[in-house]
Amino acid sequence: MDNPRQHTRYGLTAEYRNADIHLNSRVLCETPLSLAVEKSAQLCALLFLARDNAESGVFGDLNPEIQCRVLTLAAGLAHETLVLSELAARCEAGDINEARTPTA
Repeated sequence: MDNPRQHTRYGLTAEYRNADIHLNSRVLCETPLSLAVEKSAQLCALLFLARDNAESGVFGDLNPEIQCRVLTLAAGLAHETLVLSELAARCEAGDINEARTPTA
């Protein structure tokens, strides 16, 4: 039977458990380093747009709530990039035998 407190679509699973929401994504055929590179490129693109809009004064004209959400998105991508980079370094150092070892 389906769990009404869990929903999966587009490789993302959202689950409402106790007072927490867990959001997990599954990326097939990737290594931690290649996914970190992709997240880094996304962050770079977002910051490039924000910088260009800031230089032209457009970013400052945005509602402060929207500004905050853009910066929160950038921080989230930065955190994901950091965690994936750290995992890639641990895998390379031999701390983890296999990057794609399934967890039980």
